[in-house]
Amino acid sequence: MTYAKSITDTILDVRDLHTHFFTDTGIVKAVNGVSFELRRGERMAIVGESGSGKSAMAMSLIRLLAHPGRVVEGEVWLEGQNLGSMTEKDLNGIRGSAVGTIFQDPMSSLDPVMRVSDQMIPPIARHLRLKPKEAREMAVGWLDKVGIPDAARRIDAYPFEMSGGMRQRVMIAMALSCNPRLIIADEPTTALDVTIQAQIVELLRRLTSETGTAMLFITHDLGLVSRFARTVAVMYAGRIVEIGPTASVFRKPRHPYTQSLLRTIPRISGESRERLLQIPGFPPDMKRPVVGCAFKDRCPAAHARCLEETPEAQRRGPDHAAACFLPNGLDDAPVAVAAVAHRTADEERPWRSLPRQDVLEINNLTRHFVGQSLLPWVKPPTVRAVNGVSLRVRRGETLGIVGESGCGKSTIARMLLGLDEPTSGEIFIQGTGQMVFQDPSSSFNPKMKVADIIEEPLVVQKRGTREERAGKVRSLILQVGLDPSYLDRFPNQLSGGQRQRVAVARALALNPSVVVADEPTSALDVSVRAQIVNLLCDLKEELGVSFVFISHDLSTVRYVSDWIAVMYLGEVVEYGPAEQVFQTPAHPYTRALLDAVPVLDPEAEAEREIRVISGELPSPMNIPPGCAFASRCPKVTPLCRDEKPALVQRRPQRQEACHHAG
Repeated sequence: MTYAKSITDTILDVRDLHTHFFTDTGIVKAVNGVSFELRRGERMAIVGESGSGKSAMAMSLIRLLAHPGRVVEGEVWLEGQNLGSMTEKDLNGIRGSAVGTIFQDPMSSLDPVMRVSDQMIPPIARHLRLKPKEAREMAVGWLDKVGIPDAARRIDAYPFEMSGGMRQRVMIAMALSCNPRLIIADEPTTALDVTIQAQIVELLRRLTSETGTAMLFITHDLGLVSRFARTVAVMYAGRIVEIGPTASVFRKPRHPYTQSLLRTIPRISGESRERLLQIPGFPPDMKRPVVGCAFKDRCPAAHARCLEETPEAQRRGPDHAAACFLPNGLDDAPVAVAAVAHRTADEERPWRSLPRQDVLEINNLTRHFVGQSLLPWVKPPTVRAVNGVSLRVRRGETLGIVGESGCGKSTIARMLLGLDEPTSGEIFIQGTGQMVFQDPSSSFNPKMKVADIIEEPLVVQKRGTREERAGKVRSLILQVGLDPSYLDRFPNQLSGGQRQRVAVARALALNPSVVVADEPTSALDVSVRAQIVNLLCDLKEELGVSFVFISHDLSTVRYVSDWIAVMYLGEVVEYGPAEQVFQTPAHPYTRALLDAVPVLDPEAEAEREIRVISGELPSPMNIPPGCAFASRCPKVTPLCRDEKPALVQRRPQRQEACHHAG
C-alpha cells in the first residue's frame, strides 16, 4: 500500500514484504505483503494488537529476525540500496550507521558489565572514522543532547547505575550518534512512567526535526501516536489495513479495525463515561490460510463479499487509504455500532440497601526498608517507601492510586494484603481483601487447570463441600464472562485477557469486600484492556465490591475511579473525587502528570502547551528537606525548599500538600 510522495525525499521504500516463521508446528505468516514509503524527517507510527506483525515487519527491514524467521518475498530499499541483496557484512555496515534501532527494554540491548563509554565510543569511531578522543567527545555531546546530566562523568557509569529513563536516553543517544538516516523504535516508551514517556517522546520529536532523520515508531499506545507521529499505519494479521496522515486517520478512520481500536480507549478528558467498545473474538491464527478479509470474524459490518475476497487498499482522501469494501467502515454497517452506557447508580442492587460505610481505612501508614552496610561503623541506608499515608474506601467505590514508579503504590498494595508488614500505622478492612496482579501468569501454577486455580482459595479456607465448591467455581467463571469449558484448560492455553479474567474470578472466590488491582491492565492490548475495565466496572455495580485500582494509565484510572490519590515519593500529595482532581488539579505534580498524557486528537495535541516535567524522582534513601517535589516544580519558591507542606483540606472533599495549591 503506497501513496504519492516525492521520490527524492524517500529514505525507505518497502515493496510487498512477506516474512514467515518456519516452526515445528507450521509456518507462521507474520507479514503478508506490506508496502509503504518513508520520507526524510517523517515520523511514521505502526500500530496494532500483539501478533499483528508490527515488530516482525520492523526487524525484517534490516534482517534482525530471530530464528526461525525469514523474509521470503519483497524488497527493502534504503536510499537506493537494496538491503535484501546485501551480505551480512554489508548489512553490519548499515546497522548503526545508516539505520539506528531503539528497543523496548534498554537492559536487553545494553551490556550490564560494560560502561556506557565502552558501548558508545567504539561504534562511533568505527562508523565515522574518528579517533578515540574525538569519538568520546561526540558521545558525551549526544548524551548531553538527550538530557543526561553531567554527561562527561555519567558516560563512564554502568547501565545498572542509571534509572530506566536514563537507560532509554542512552539507547536513543547510541541510535543517533552515528547520524543515521532512519531510526526504528520498537515500543521505546512502554516500560516508562507517563512523565518519563513524555520526556522521551518530546526528545525524539525534537531530534528528528533537527536532524531530518526519519523514524519508524512501533507502539500500541494510540495517544502517543496522536502526539508524535505525522503518519500512522494500522496493521492487522500481517497487513497494513489503513494508512495516512495521523490527523486524517484519527479524525475519520475508515477501516472497522481502526475505528474499533479508537473506541476501546477511555478519554483522559472524561467527556464520555459510556461503556468501552469491546472487539469480539481474537486475531486469526497465522498458521492457517486466511480466506477473505482477516478481520471479518470480529467485524459487525462484515458481509458476504468479506467472506470470500481480500479487500485491497482504496483511496479515502489525500494520502489516506484503507483496505475495506465499505468506504466508511462501521459507519456503513446495516446496524449502528455503539457503546452501551454504564448502568446508573440508581439501579436496584441488593448491596445498595446497606450503609455506605468505609470498608477500608488506612491511618498514618509507613513502610521503611533498612538496607545493609558494608562497613560496621556506617549506618545502613533506609528506604522510606511509604511515609504516613491515610486513605478511606467506601463500599461499592473505587479508589485510584497514581504516581510514578517508586512512589509507593505497590508497597501499599502489598501491605493491604498482608504481604508486607507496616513499619507503623493501622489498616482496617471490613470483611476480606484479595488481589489481582499485573501479570496473572506469575501468580498461577502452570500445572493447575483453571478450575483448580479458581477453587484454590476455597480449599485453603476450607469453604464448602467439593460439590459446593464446584458450583461456586462454575458461577465465578460465568460471572467474569468466560464459558465453563475454559475450566478444563491450563493457563498457557489462555490469552492474556482470559488469564486476567481467571485472576479476577479467583479474587472473587471468597466474596471479598475489597479487591486490590495492581496494574491489572498495563500488560494487555488496548482491545483486551477495554474488556477487563468493563468487567471491573460491572462487578463493582453488581456486587458492591470496592476496588483499590493502582495504575500509571491516567485515562483508565479516571474512567474506573470514584476517588483519586496522587502519590509522590511515598506520600499522598493530592486526594479527592476523581472528576474534581482531573478537572481542577491543585498540586503542580498532578498537573504535570495530566500534561504528560496525550489526547486522541492530533490537532488538539498540536495546539496544547505541553509542559514536560524535568528531572526524575529523588532517591527514597535521601529525601530532600522541604517539599520533595521542589527540585522538579515550576512554581518552586524558597519556602518550598525549606518547609515541608502538610496534606490539608482547603476545599470540601479535597486535600492537597502544596504551599501554593489553589
